[in-house]
Amino acid sequence: MSSAMETHITFVLDSSGSMSHIEDDTRGGFNTFLADQRDEPGHATVTLYDFDTTVELVYERYPISDAPELTDENYTPSGKTALHDAIYRAITETADWINASESNEQPETVIVVVLTDGKENASETHQARVREQIELRRKEYDWEFLFIGANQDAALTAEQMGMDADRSLTMAHNDEGTQAAYESTSDQVLEARQTGETSGYSETDRQKQQNAFDESN
Repeated sequence: MSSAMETHITFVLDSSGSMSHIEDDTRGGFNTFLADQRDEPGHATVTLYDFDTTVELVYERYPISDAPELTDENYTPSGKTALHDAIYRAITETADWINASESNEQPETVIVVVLTDGKENASETHQARVREQIELRRKEYDWEFLFIGANQDAALTAEQMGMDADRSLTMAHNDEGTQAAYESTSDQVLEARQTGETSGYSETDRQKQQNAFDESN
């Protein structure tokens, strides 16, 4: 495949109250992620959802070069964790606009990135509906899903929702863990933009998280 393929990234970012502990590094990590992606050849667009007790579409289908960065004005943690609502809405709304687009305007590669530091505790959407959507998009449309979770077994959470355990990363809930998670995820997205798929988080990625855990204990 060409390295100049059209890619769309839908980012689903936790903004519940517990994220205040890593608030600055979440902003910084996301903004570095955008900067890294801007240096990559090829065209990419990005959509950002954030969620606490409710889900907000922050912006949709921005060219990566123009995608707004996170600031203390547009990212302020509070509330609970409506994880299932956020993922379900992000998937279905992304699918809706792709289906409504002309075939020559549809992205060749779609990547959904979810980052959360807590377990589901506020959604109206049942996990089974989320899993159904994820499995449909993975199997029928070859979408890629990356799941980063702190304060939980990320692989278990990801698998329960129909994602691949290899494409999940358990994140240390501190500055080092957050920064490393964004770096690892940026590498995965760059790979998908070049080849059409991710290979999954590596042992090196997981060791960085372990090191961050060890430093905070």
